[in-house]
Amino acid sequence: MRFAFIVEDQAPDIDVLLADADGTFHSIKALSQSDGRWRYSSDNPESSTYAAGLALEALAGVISLASSEIDQSRVNTVKSDIFKLFDSIQKYGMDDGTFYFDEKFGGGREHQGSLSTSSSVVRGITSFAAVTSGKIDLPGDKILGLAKYFLGIGLPGSAKDFFNQIESLALLESKRVPVPLVLSLPATVYSLSKKDQLKVTVNTVLGSAAPPLTVKLVRAFHADAKHSAVIEGKELQYDQSSGLHVMGFPDNVDVGTYVFVFETTLHDSGSENDYAIGGQIHVPIYVTGIVKVSNAEIAVLGSDLGSDETQKTLDLAGTDVVSLSANHLQKLRFSFQLITPHGHTFKPRQALLKLKHETKYEHIFVVRNTGKKFEIILRVYLSVRWKRHVCSDIQFFAADSSN
Repeated sequence: MRFAFIVEDQAPDIDVLLADADGTFHSIKALSQSDGRWRYSSDNPESSTYAAGLALEALAGVISLASSEIDQSRVNTVKSDIFKLFDSIQKYGMDDGTFYFDEKFGGGREHQGSLSTSSSVVRGITSFAAVTSGKIDLPGDKILGLAKYFLGIGLPGSAKDFFNQIESLALLESKRVPVPLVLSLPATVYSLSKKDQLKVTVNTVLGSAAPPLTVKLVRAFHADAKHSAVIEGKELQYDQSSGLHVMGFPDNVDVGTYVFVFETTLHDSGSENDYAIGGQIHVPIYVTGIVKVSNAEIAVLGSDLGSDETQKTLDLAGTDVVSLSANHLQKLRFSFQLITPHGHTFKPRQALLKLKHETKYEHIFVVRNTGKKFEIILRVYLSVRWKRHVCSDIQFFAADSSN
């Protein structure tokens, strides 16, 4: 059947006709199941998603080679089967709108992986859509999800899988089904200190330009506070020279991890059936910046820790000498704050303090967060005279911020 279909397609001057096209169509359709999947044969009761793709491709060949028009009611029934088939589609990995088809039954045949199965379905649907009139009701978010799957799996390990991947992407862009428009970000890590701008691109799966559209930032929220939005309803500006949709970060977006929720809208509402743009798209965004150490102090505490006997401010960026004395009954307290580029208190998951003695020995301490500042109290085992230039290398480390 596929050979005859290729001959008809490549040599239009040659008439290749199927005598009993209606009967052949009926025989293939008889193997379909209520969930949109197909059986390989009448002796095999098990359903197969991979076989559904093969059956749709075969039905497309029958319609193309038919000497008379196939009963439209049968064609419409197959279109309904295609819609049902999408009920078995599965989410891939994280909940980012990526979908794929997987084979649930091998039926004694060679096992078909998710790439082969998804490719079979795409090939079957696009082949059937190419030879039938009227619209096939396809869920746009699932079509877009399939495109994300083929784009996101990387380079397959075999030539066959690589062919299936590229062919599927080309078929999804062939306009036989709604063309997926993929929203992506050139980068997800941005620096406030460098005044980076948020940049978004929208293209077809093979990188062609998208039709005129608007990208809207529906909302943005901290990764650990999704019910409290820091940005809502912000439309990105389109830069025609670069083809990017851009936006500056407002002052209430500070250093931390966020989730940005995007939504695209086509300018021409009449082309909505021609493109699959999906729904809202969640993207993790990491905002960085130079965090400064502020209000650094060192104090000598009395034996009862009830009062500061001596307290000095540390200018870590300067060259001033700070001198303190303490005996074995007293303790030293270091305290400081971490300040973001927007002047807010920075609260990392962990902060470390490293002190280097003039003998080159280094001591690393985990610093406690009191809520308002970081603080560590060190016991003095011998009477010491502490100078800033003696412990001249004071370093603070902050790791893995959660907000």
